Amino acid sequence: MLVGHIPVRRPFPWPHLLRYLSHRLIPEAERVENERYVRRAGTRDIEVSFDAAGARLRVEARGRLDRQAVMSRIECLFDVDHDAAGIRRHLGRSAVLEPLLARVAGMRPVGAWSPFELCVRTIIGQQVSVAAAGTLMRRLVQRCGSMTPECVIAADLSNMGMPGKRVEAIRSFSQALAQERIDFTLPWTQLDAALKELPGFGPWTRAYLAIRLGRDPDAFPATDIGLMRAANVRSSAELLSLAEAWRPYRAYAATYLWAVEI
Repeated sequence: MLVGHIPVRRPFPWPHLLRYLSHRLIPEAERVENERYVRRAGTRDIEVSFDAAGARLRVEARGRLDRQAVMSRIECLFDVDHDAAGIRRHLGRSAVLEPLLARVAGMRPVGAWSPFELCVRTIIGQQVSVAAAGTLMRRLVQRCGSMTPECVIAADLSNMGMPGKRVEAIRSFSQALAQERIDFTLPWTQLDAALKELPGFGPWTRAYLAIRLGRDPDAFPATDIGLMRAANVRSSAELLSLAEAWRPYRAYAATYLWAVEI
């Protein structure tokens, strides 16, 4: 059943957005197939496809749902109002970034269907490869059954292949959310301050979340090994120096370095 259409601003690099998401999906809840993003919501699948001719996303689902809430989540997930022109002009001056922008116009950070899931996935991804993080996330989902704070708190997370401190960080965060000490409706600066007080939310983690959750255009996890490799620098200090010229759009620069290859 057609839920509705969401207009998008061109350029809208749907295949690259899906490719980025496909390596960072929440197992059992999300999948990418047949050029569609599919989200499980309760017992229903919500399918999102791109109508290139009409410059719009097509949203389909079966059964009753909160249409407004679903459409809002999708709009945020894919940042449908992203204005690429100014970012293209600014970042295109960089010899490192110009070939990436020339290859893929309009790339932008994807958001998340669930802030809680994104935070857990980001903690799991600390100091491991994207592929390894995906494996660990699948194990976590299998242990929890459902990705809610209460299910994570109740699950046996021993012997998952993660350091004990990381497991405790996930538990601590889940408890904070269950106890309403974390409020995702707050402005990012306040939410960031609250997360900073929890174990496991160091500078890299919060900078990454600032990009995808906080939508901070200049957030930049300078210690990220993947960024250093993509920018062909040897240290975070060298990366920070290089990235000064990318202000105030360093988050977009990071996204291009992570998501687009020559």
